[in-house]
Amino acid sequence: MKPPIRAILPSMLAFLAETKKAMLGFLDDFFTEVGEDYGKINRWGPDTLPRLRDFLSGGKMIRGGLVRFTHDMHRGLALGDAVAAGAAMELFQSAFLIHDDIMDRDLVRRGKPSVHAQYRSLCAAEGLRDADRVGEALGICAGDIAIFLAFEILASLRSDPGTACRLLRLFSRELQYVGLAQMADVHNGASDRPISREETLAMYRYKTGRYTFSLPFAAGLVLAGAGEAAVDDFTRLGETLGLLFQIKDDELGIWGREAELGKPVGSDVAE
Repeated sequence: MKPPIRAILPSMLAFLAETKKAMLGFLDDFFTEVGEDYGKINRWGPDTLPRLRDFLSGGKMIRGGLVRFTHDMHRGLALGDAVAAGAAMELFQSAFLIHDDIMDRDLVRRGKPSVHAQYRSLCAAEGLRDADRVGEALGICAGDIAIFLAFEILASLRSDPGTACRLLRLFSRELQYVGLAQMADVHNGASDRPISREETLAMYRYKTGRYTFSLPFAAGLVLAGAGEAAVDDFTRLGETLGLLFQIKDDELGIWGREAELGKPVGSDVAE
């Protein structure tokens, strides 16, 4: 007899909390290393890394945790790489959220000012012209930096070259899908054309579903040396979980409370 979900959930949450701690520890060391060069470039080096660290640590870091989850499930031996790849996953997530907040004009994320809103305030305090626009531009740059930091991590994994290349191709292709789905989302938000159920589900699948579940599931399995059949199975499972996740997220975005969401209720739907 299978245990009820309420019996499994506490152990899963404990696992994700433990993995979040490990990923933050990895990122602290990584940021210290790259920060030595960043500090030599200009003032934005010492500014950007702590700001990114604070931003991503405010989330649950579930996507990164799921990389290690399937790695451990498959009895993988690349625990260090699973943690590092999870950290890269969270940097990608942070970049997308930073850019998404700019597109959606959201000034609050996780109960705090969004990154571009932080830069807007900084620019306004310095008396810069058009502080709003400059703040958004700085936010875009910070998100871009997070993406390149993530790829540097993936390029530095200790796994064999074949596994590393397989993982890089996986991340690159899935992140391209996210970009295409985001383009559809932005365009649909400005269009008066009725959006079909199939278009909506496709957007959910590629903007959220595969990226939130399928990608980390597959990444963990690749690092564990799993075959394509297992990766395909978990990719399909991730799509289904992702659709449920996004539908529930939209439901909360309409009827939830701002204190729970960490951003204004209805902002995503309105945009």
